[in-house]
Amino acid sequence: MKFGIREIIFVLVMLALLGSTNYFVFSKSNKRKADRLADIHTKQSALGNLQQATAGISDLNRKIDELQKAITFFESKLPQEKEVDKILREVWQMAEANSLTTRTIKTMKSERGPNYSEQPIQMSLSGDFNGFYSFLLQLEKLPRITRVTQMKLEKINDHDGEMQAQMTLSIFFEPDTGSSVATTN
Repeated sequence: MKFGIREIIFVLVMLALLGSTNYFVFSKSNKRKADRLADIHTKQSALGNLQQATAGISDLNRKIDELQKAITFFESKLPQEKEVDKILREVWQMAEANSLTTRTIKTMKSERGPNYSEQPIQMSLSGDFNGFYSFLLQLEKLPRITRVTQMKLEKINDHDGEMQAQMTLSIFFEPDTGSSVATTN
């Protein structure tokens, strides 16, 4: 078989046809395929992130119920605003029961929170330290939510075991709806 110019031109045309087919058909198809695979990978990654983010949502209702019960428990510990005087009287009686002399009790401006109000009370007590310690233990065991925010103890030099205390006690209560919080100075 002889290769002449015709055969060489035919082989060159066939190679050009193969090259142009590869360039115009297969390269574009491969590019679309690569784009689709990248898109699939991106969407799978987003789906994995979504599944990871929503993994804890299945027990979200249970956690909300637990938190609601905790809120209900603490709200049950909050007296009504009208009961604050009773609590003050109870604190005063506890101080007297522990042989403490109440020098001053001064209510300060109450602070309102989202579902509660806080009534700070400045107290000045004097007496035996053991009585004061018992008073603090009883204060801690009150069924109401109370907090001692400041305390200053001073020893009375003349008497052994005698002291004077200045403290700020906060009583938390449930504000009356529809009325403004009363303040006393």
